[in-house]
Formats: sequence, C-alpha cells, structure tokens
Amino acid sequence: MTDQDIKPRPDNEADPLLISYLDAIVALTCQREALGLTTSLIDSLCQHVRAARFRLLTISNFNKIDDGDESDLPDVMVRDWLDPLSDPVPIRHDQDLLACARTRERISRKMPGMSGRRLILPIFGVNHVSAMLVIEGMREVGGEDEVLARLLHIFSNQLFLLSRNELDGLTGLHNRQAFDERIRHLVINAGHHDRRAQPYVAAQDNCLALFDIDHFKQVNDKYGHLYGDEVLVQFARLMSSVFRHQDMMFRYGGEEFAVVLVGMRPETCVPVLDSFRQRLEAYEFPQIGCKTVSIGVAGIAPGEIVDTIINRADKALYYAKHNGRNQVCCYESLVAEGKLAPVTVATGDVELF
Repeated sequence: MTDQDIKPRPDNEADPLLISYLDAIVALTCQREALGLTTSLIDSLCQHVRAARFRLLTISNFNKIDDGDESDLPDVMVRDWLDPLSDPVPIRHDQDLLACARTRERISRKMPGMSGRRLILPIFGVNHVSAMLVIEGMREVGGEDEVLARLLHIFSNQLFLLSRNELDGLTGLHNRQAFDERIRHLVINAGHHDRRAQPYVAAQDNCLALFDIDHFKQVNDKYGHLYGDEVLVQFARLMSSVFRHQDMMFRYGGEEFAVVLVGMRPETCVPVLDSFRQRLEAYEFPQIGCKTVSIGVAGIAPGEIVDTIINRADKALYYAKHNGRNQVCCYESLVAEGKLAPVTVATGDVELF
C-alpha cells in the first residue's frame, strides 16, 4: 500500500446497490432501523479495521459539487451522518475531503504527526458523491481494502432490503406506507432533546406539506398515461433537487406528494415551498409544457394525533386549490386570518382546538 491516491474499484462504482443505498439512508434518517444499521457498520469497522477513528460524513450541498464550477468548492458542506440534524460544517480547508468529493476517488495519505494513514472512501449517490467514510490512523495489517469493500456491500444490501418495500416504484420516493410510519415516529418522539439517544428535533419544529399537481387529469386525458407518468417522475426529481437531505419526501398517492420539512416552523417553510412552486412553474415538461402545483402546509405539534396533522395540511391544500391554485397556503396563517376554521381534536369529552 502506497501513500498515493487509491483509485476506486470499477465494480464498486458500477454496483447498483452501492449507487442506490445512500438515497435510501437519506430518506430513512429518522428511522431507528437505518440508524441501527449505520451504527452496526461503524461497530464492524472497529472490529475488523485497525484505526484510531471512523467518521461517516454526508455532503449537504452536493449539487454544487456537480456543476463543474471550481469557485463552489469552498462552499462544500458536510455533516455527521449519525446526526443528520446537526449543523453542516465547511470542508474548504481539508483538501483531501474536497478531492474525494470532487474526483470521486478514494484518497489514501500518510498524515504528518499521525501514526497510520488516513483513508477517505467516496459513497456514491445516483450521479455524485453523496457521503464519505473517513478512516483516520489506519494501521496496515493486510487485507483492509477487501474488508472495507465487503462491509460497504453488506451495508448497502441491508439498506436496500430495508427500504425496497417502502419505495414508490415509479418515482423512487417513499410511499404512503412509509409516510404513515415516519409521521408516527416523528410525533411519538416529540420533545426528545438528547440527540445521541434519539436523534429527532422537537415535533413543533417540523412541518408537513402536501402537494397536488394542478389539473393533472388533463395530462392523462390529452396525452396519455405515459406522459402523465413522466410528469410524476420529473416532479419527484425537482423535489429531490430543491429540498434538503434531512427532509422526508413521499409520493402520497396519485398526483399528490408530501414533504416533512425537518427543523422548520410554518412561517419559515412557506418561502421554501414557494420557491419550489416557482421553479416548477418555470419547468418545461416534454411535450406538455409547464405545470403548476398547489401546496398546503401545517405545523406538526407534539402529542397530536397523526390524522389531525394530516387533516390540517389537507385543509390548507384544499383552500389553495379552490382559491386560484398555483399557490402555497399555510394552515396556521389561514386560521389566524379567519379564512379557515380550526381543526378540532376530540379527546374524551374535551375538545382541543
């Protein structure tokens, strides 16, 4: 093993499981099973690879890496994979991390003042490096590369099996079954502040947004379901390019989609959602042209019934669709302005508003 950069193995880059597993973990960051798998990976590394420290870093703004503009490199940000709600930090001063993210190559280097070497392995998303495994103080005892390749392959297989029944076959987003489970976990774990024990933000800092593509039936009627499916696929890709890694995206059903915006209150969600609405409005779908979307958003309050949370977002969506479409409506704002009656929650003989 030399101190020069190690080229990635061709079979690793071509493996469809390695290509897809990061996308699964991104959507599963609030699921205990996925976090458990990630912890198991680190535990296995500790047992089979002799090193001082292991870190798993996810890139929080990978779009900037792929656009080919060198001026964007100082802005590349990463966060701890095991704590997806932590603040991203810049890696502008770490040339090895930047090189790995930019070139998609494995980096091996002897670090001054450190026993052993530093190894950085790229983890591939669909068309980019989406995360990096950093091994520091790695001591060479023989066969480490083969062990690492096997561990990453097992890890990707497990994540693939965990997520495949929860993915929508057309768009690749998570399906309604996964949506129900994520929302339930999010509400149950409201108020947990120990990120190491339960890495969720308090539920009042999350929001649920529901999306409905305007006049989607006309696409199927005029152009056929093949073009309709293409609109749904492109819509999902636009969502993935706009919303953050920690936000949870779902195909809710038909032409309806949902996003749980993590760590954001309703008043801060609206500009983000409106930015997506404007981007969609300007997007040219093949053969069809431009489409618009109506969006309803509501806060996720701690301890509430999941159906109530969904009902509030749905009421805001209904208001948007029946008052002009192509807009974002916030449940809390509509209630405060007297435009929408509050959704009541019955608990025993007491009605909570």
